[in-house]
Amino acid sequence: PPSVCVGYRIGAMASGKAVVRTAVGSLCLGLACTSSPYLARLCRGHNCPDPAFPILDFSGDDGKCICRSHPCWDDNGVFHGCSTREFPYLDFAYTDNQSLFCGCSDRPSYAPTFVLRDLCPGHGCDRAKYPVLDWDDDAGECVCRAHPCWDVNGVKHLCEDPRFPILRYREEAAMPAASPEARGGGGRARAVCECIAKLEPPMGAGAEL
Repeated sequence: PPSVCVGYRIGAMASGKAVVRTAVGSLCLGLACTSSPYLARLCRGHNCPDPAFPILDFSGDDGKCICRSHPCWDDNGVFHGCSTREFPYLDFAYTDNQSLFCGCSDRPSYAPTFVLRDLCPGHGCDRAKYPVLDWDDDAGECVCRAHPCWDVNGVKHLCEDPRFPILRYREEAAMPAASPEARGGGGRARAVCECIAKLEPPMGAGAEL
């Protein structure tokens, strides 16, 4: 079934993460990625409340943070959706050559294309304890992490209301927004964990905002 992940070799775990090895099988959906700490730090102080563009992402071409719609809502003119009760959540991944792969999962997900497509194409995370595909800027490699909201100063956040199943992590600057260090990952941060609704395409949803 789509929720079962196979075909990825995961290295030894240390410091709350597992090193991602080369993908050796089909792309995995359902455990592939949720909220990226790297992206949250890169886009600190940004938020995406518009349901048409719910995914906080980074544009490498423009060098700025953006709010993006789900990439499977417009896959070269093709709309993908999930209507079965067993696998109701639309998920996506990218192959080694950055080709988009859309599928349906039994687990909600929230992932930036900058990490999945630009930094870690063809990679995935197949262990429930470390489901977040992320980029380690210090090591210069893709890693699998525990969800950052599972341990925020010793507090584990979960989303138990089926109306809001997606656990999203982002960061706010713990200093005035006008400060030059407040955005872009500088200075101190305040972790924000929130439960959001299933990503549904509003009428007229585009590619990015």
